[in-house]
Amino acid sequence: MNPAVIAKSARNLLSAVEIRVNRRLGREFIPPRDMLLIETSSLCNLKCRFCAYEKKHSPRVSMRDEFFADCVTQALDLGYRRFELTPCTGDVFMDRHLFNKLAFLDRNPTVQGYQFFTNFTIPKHADIERLIGLEKLERLTISVYGHDCASFVAMTKSTEKVYARLISNLETLHKALPRRRFVLEIGFRTTRHLPRAAPSDLMKLLRRFERAGINVRPTGVYNNWGGFISNADVEGLGIDVTSTERMYKNGACSLLLTTVQVMANGIVNGCGCRDVDATLRIGDLKVTPLREIMSARNPTYMGLIEEQQRGEFRPVCRGCDFYKSIYHVRAKDRRRGAKFQTLAEFKASLDAPRTERA
Repeated sequence: MNPAVIAKSARNLLSAVEIRVNRRLGREFIPPRDMLLIETSSLCNLKCRFCAYEKKHSPRVSMRDEFFADCVTQALDLGYRRFELTPCTGDVFMDRHLFNKLAFLDRNPTVQGYQFFTNFTIPKHADIERLIGLEKLERLTISVYGHDCASFVAMTKSTEKVYARLISNLETLHKALPRRRFVLEIGFRTTRHLPRAAPSDLMKLLRRFERAGINVRPTGVYNNWGGFISNADVEGLGIDVTSTERMYKNGACSLLLTTVQVMANGIVNGCGCRDVDATLRIGDLKVTPLREIMSARNPTYMGLIEEQQRGEFRPVCRGCDFYKSIYHVRAKDRRRGAKFQTLAEFKASLDAPRTERA
């Protein structure tokens, strides 16, 4: 068995013990909500076999600039200062007007920063130069699929031409590293077939990034996308998809409270991580102001939280292995010394005056 799968199973067992004890003692750990997720585009140029993109039924659209600006303005009025622009499934660069939106964020004096993931196969060299010049881009994460041309094509169902564009874009970015303002990370998502000898052009390039001090994070096990993806979908690739049965669920998922996402079509969804068809939707920004959707007075939102507190999980949540209980302290939150809220405090904060939230 893949060692990463064994390690994750062990962590889940330890988390289950912690969750039971903390719930019995009434300890709840909800990180402050300081970032709103906005999906500027739900389109993608790749059809990765380990991703739910091809299976989803939600619209494949890009958000209009005017709607984006209004969404950000409403979020700022609620006390949000930072934004995550990574699509639930898709790539930000599929939005042809992305830089209009980034310029709007850069110009707004109340915005503190923003970040996003990308497969980095879409931008042109001129776009990379524009990225380097952005003032409030805090973090850029590049997802690299495969370890050579053959594995890239197999995993993404793409072409050698797109692979060559990725290599070219990485070369351009590497030359510009000294001028960047943002934190750069590379998520290296490959297979068990990674050769130990004769590294490819991609592997050599990733090593150059590492020597330049860039964090290149390997992925040992792949997410099941709320039950959308199984090992049958990735058969022959040499990768492992986590099993739903290994994830213990007790209490509301903290991501339901901290990763609400405004989707490209205006639907406000309770999960910006894995609910690709927005089955956890809590409102529609084209109909209802964000202040009323992100409110303890919104019965749809509060009902969804209480469902999970009772142990009632909807299909996408039952199948999800990305669940984070409010009775569990995540390692990254512990490392950064996060100040936690109880569920009651979280609900009270939703309708608190703006000066108390900011």
